[in-house]
Amino acid sequence: MNKTFSPILFASALVLAATSAHAQSSFRIGPKVGINQSFGRFEYPGNDYLKVTNSSRSGAEAGLVAQVGLGTHWSVQPAVLYSQKGFSFDEDAYDAPYDYTYHGEYEFRFNYLAVPLNVMYSSQEGGQGLQVFAGPYVGFLLGGKYKSAQNGRYGNGATRGGSGEGDVEAGDTYKNGPKDPYVSQGLDVGLQGGLGYGFGNGLQMQLGYSQGLRELGAKYEAGRTNAKPPTYRSHAFQFSVAYLFGSNK
Repeated sequence: MNKTFSPILFASALVLAATSAHAQSSFRIGPKVGINQSFGRFEYPGNDYLKVTNSSRSGAEAGLVAQVGLGTHWSVQPAVLYSQKGFSFDEDAYDAPYDYTYHGEYEFRFNYLAVPLNVMYSSQEGGQGLQVFAGPYVGFLLGGKYKSAQNGRYGNGATRGGSGEGDVEAGDTYKNGPKDPYVSQGLDVGLQGGLGYGFGNGLQMQLGYSQGLRELGAKYEAGRTNAKPPTYRSHAFQFSVAYLFGSNK
């Protein structure tokens, strides 16, 4: 099957499954938009030479969410979202034999098709009132962008540096060419949970946290280096607003 359509077909299947429950339970569906603050905790395993300082980045989310009632207070919420995630980090090092000080700055933006599936408990009937939710999510990397800048100074005053930018693509192995895109694992899997509030008119507000469970760093090409590739996972705080159409009875 064409890899381009596989994530879309998978996400659509979840929404259709939720829709099929409409005849037996309450069903609502509508748009969902939000923002997130994500970070990756980028590290070089076994490398004490480089000191890495991680920073978070903000992104947007938008898509569709459904709510299928499972009784008076319980429901399931599948969603299909376009989600921007990413992180920044600085590298610092000092090479004493050469009296060389190095500093690097990196920024990454990853674009995902995210498919969360939450189980939700509401304090009032039909998803209204205070909400507590939790569940798994799957993210399919669609692409992204990166920027980098490096500079160094020797003890005698000589300097060297450079910068670059380019695309991010899904894959398992770095291509390592100077003009090749940055490669990150195409599949992200994790858990999320949080609190929310549902209003009687269909408006819903939620605040959550998601924790990636899968290392997303790609491998180095065989025979190119003995160093271990970098590791990072997706972590994000999220705030969203949704408006659900349909009956909650």
